[in-house]
Amino acid sequence: MKKSIISIISALLIFSLQASAQSSSDLGTWSSIQLVKSFGAPYAMARVEHRSFDNIQSTECWFTMVGGGYNFNKWLKGDLSYEYWSIPSAGNMIQHKAVLCFTETMKREGLAVSLREKWELAYNPAAESFSNTLRTRLRGQYRAPESAFTPYVMYEIFGSMDGKGWVRSLHYAGTEISLGDGHSLDLFYMYHLYDKAGQTGACHLIGLGYTFVF
Repeated sequence: MKKSIISIISALLIFSLQASAQSSSDLGTWSSIQLVKSFGAPYAMARVEHRSFDNIQSTECWFTMVGGGYNFNKWLKGDLSYEYWSIPSAGNMIQHKAVLCFTETMKREGLAVSLREKWELAYNPAAESFSNTLRTRLRGQYRAPESAFTPYVMYEIFGSMDGKGWVRSLHYAGTEISLGDGHSLDLFYMYHLYDKAGQTGACHLIGLGYTFVF
């Protein structure tokens, strides 16, 4: 697993450097608060997130999410959620999303590698249109014994299921920080590549998330 994580890090760095040389860049932030209530194998969740762009001067979007899931065993879980999106950067567009997600995780000592498949069905009421997106995310992380830090690298690609091909990709490096008693922070840097009218746009992002599991 150590070799796998090293390979993932190397591939992400090479891809990001190549893409950076071809794309104009912007700077933004992603900040979020998430609550997770465990009932044993089942769980409920809620999230609020704000995203900025234009060198942190403007709101790109914000969304809220509510949902629930189930831990089928030690390595597989699934969840279903609803998301309400407000997107000022796209003319104050509103979107409603139904999201189905499955995550597989392999662990060995402090190492963990997970693969997440997520399907999003988005509805735009103004245009009365639907869109389907499939998201695939690969994550590798390591937590040293008795450490509050869990550093990770992560790569996620978005593909249109409506025949439009590649939509965007996210390249993360960050760490989760345990604050004890179910409280944790997620601090990360992300290189975001996205389709921009047939060209490749890019954004450097700094993210901070807070999660409370109870």
